[in-house]
Amino acid sequence: RKVIGGAALPLVFINGARGATRSIQVGIYTAQQGEYVRKQIIPRFESDYECKVFTTEGVTLTQITALRATRDNPKYSVMFMDDIGIELSKREGLIDPLPADRIPNLAGVLPRFMFYDGYGAAFAISTGGLVINPQVTKPLVSYSQLWEPRFKQRFLMTTPKFTQSLYLLIAAASLITGKPLKDAQYDIDQVWPKMAELKPNVVSTYENPSQVMMVAQGQVDIAGIEYSKNLYPYTVQGAPLDMCFPKEGTFAGINCLSFVKGGPEPDLAAAFINRMLDPAVQQGLAAATLTSPSVKGATFAPDIAKYIAYPESKMEEMGLFAADWAYINPRRPGWLEKYNQVFGG
Repeated sequence: RKVIGGAALPLVFINGARGATRSIQVGIYTAQQGEYVRKQIIPRFESDYECKVFTTEGVTLTQITALRATRDNPKYSVMFMDDIGIELSKREGLIDPLPADRIPNLAGVLPRFMFYDGYGAAFAISTGGLVINPQVTKPLVSYSQLWEPRFKQRFLMTTPKFTQSLYLLIAAASLITGKPLKDAQYDIDQVWPKMAELKPNVVSTYENPSQVMMVAQGQVDIAGIEYSKNLYPYTVQGAPLDMCFPKEGTFAGINCLSFVKGGPEPDLAAAFINRMLDPAVQQGLAAATLTSPSVKGATFAPDIAKYIAYPESKMEEMGLFAADWAYINPRRPGWLEKYNQVFGG
């Protein structure tokens, strides 16, 4: 509160100086979403709270690595991570429950997007599928088509370091067993001979989402599994890129907010999480990055709506699949090793 008057000036100056020194470190995502958060959301928040928000960009695995490295002397206050990371970080004691009393906007989050007993709240939901150039390649009806000889050395595969790589394993398990994704995820141990058969079609793996432009440029025919948030912004800009969601199912890429255990400036951290869940911020972020908001009541023009799984009824229609990370996470290191053995990563 700024009071006009000579006597109040020293107090205002002191408050301003103290405010300017408050800061939090937030681990955000890469690509278009990270850019939007840095340029559109953070500056307004810094101004409103007279603080500084420092960011580092990463993906879920790198975020968790950073939390583990700073466990004894927490550096981060808020960490963005996928739902897979919420389960893992909770189990390892890296995060605390979201302080609901300090985050009033949590009340607007759809119940399906609150995770692991309130340790994580989604703020953006992508759909996971395959990337094609619709001028060249017809949408794949089934993931089984990835194995066809026509795609020899023409499939650009997501790095095993990324969460999306697990979805390809689940899709392969579904092909082998004939089970739906929700049941096939428990049969991943069976997929490695099948994955070895895919190797001739894999030209390489990629870590930077911008490399999907290789599909638009004709260097490869197909890429993925990729998230819609990393792909559709290029489509909107006119790139000949589209997504396809084979009949086995649509994977949900669920970006969450977490409250770091023992992190600096917990009140500021709670305020930042609250800002990310503000309905107006959610609407803007969703429209800019073509992801679904996690809160109720947003509305979108048709040119945005066609790209996102929203409202909730559309999520049901698309059969959005969220994996059982409590089952998968303990097994993931072994699968990562297998991935690297098969594909020579």
